[in-house]
Amino acid sequence: MDLSIIIPVGPDDNAWQTLLPALLAHDGVAEIILSACQPQPDNILLQDARVQWLSGQQGRAHQLNAGAQAAKGSLLWFLHADSRLSEAVWSAIVNFWQQQRDALAYFELVFTSDGPWLTRLNAQLANLRARYLGLPFGDQGFVLKKSLFKALNGFDTGLKRGEDLDFVVRLKYKGYALMSLPAVLQSSARRYQKQGWLKTSLEHIFLTLLMTWQARRRLKQS
Repeated sequence: MDLSIIIPVGPDDNAWQTLLPALLAHDGVAEIILSACQPQPDNILLQDARVQWLSGQQGRAHQLNAGAQAAKGSLLWFLHADSRLSEAVWSAIVNFWQQQRDALAYFELVFTSDGPWLTRLNAQLANLRARYLGLPFGDQGFVLKKSLFKALNGFDTGLKRGEDLDFVVRLKYKGYALMSLPAVLQSSARRYQKQGWLKTSLEHIFLTLLMTWQARRRLKQS
């Protein structure tokens, strides 16, 4: 499997140091690109030949695009640094790769136990939103061919937030399919713990509605 994993690394973000060993333990990984906005740190994990550290412009869309441009694999997996994996994730990616579909694949979302227990509800609602409204978020781990990513011109670097939703809306507008993979991807709930469950939940709902409306409006005007 010709897989490139792209992980955006924010300022002072060390979550990748927990994720990286789990990725390197899997033989199917061709390369891992840590796309950051700071210089490469001294870390023994970065000495693996499969790992590449990119330093560039800050901003998730900029960092994701830079990682995709540098990727040598024909299959891209955009993965958040605070994600946690199961073996079922790898099997799902292999099956998706074998189908050779021009589609965007994503995983079922579960939050880890580092936040309020109500985040279980957030995860369930996120999975329902993805399944019935066709709006998965980036923390559900987008997987797609590099050729499809290029055809959609990557993520919109003009957006400060919501580049994942914008990408999904454009993909659907162009007639490409979404595909839910039969595996769970865990994501950290620390933002809910830090900012408060209600405030964070309401903020996500508002941004989802706003970014989706803005993306569809831009498409109609183009």
